[in-house]
Amino acid sequence: MLKRGEHLPDAALRELREETRLLGKSAKFLFQHRGRQKHHHVFFCDVPKSAKPRASNEILRCRWVHVADIQRIATSAPTRTIVKALNGKR
Repeated sequence: MLKRGEHLPDAALRELREETRLLGKSAKFLFQHRGRQKHHHVFFCDVPKSAKPRASNEILRCRWVHVADIQRIATSAPTRTIVKALNGKR
C-alpha cells in the first residue's frame, strides 16, 4: 500500500522489507498488472545473493523458488500471470 507522499520505488522496497525482511538496494519499475481485486506494480529489486527471505507482517511463508517450479505451487492467478510475463522478458 502506497503511503501519503511515498514514491512507488520506495514503497516497493518498504513492502519487500516488511513482508520478507529482505533489504533491497534499488527498485526498478517493470510493469503493472490489474487483477480482479488488486492493482499490482511489479518491480525488480536488487538483493544480495546470500539473502534469505523470512515471513513477516502479513504473509505466513516465503522462500526462493525457481521460476520453472511456480506452476507446481499454489499461487494466485495474478501471481501466475506476473511470473509468466516476467519469464517472457528474459
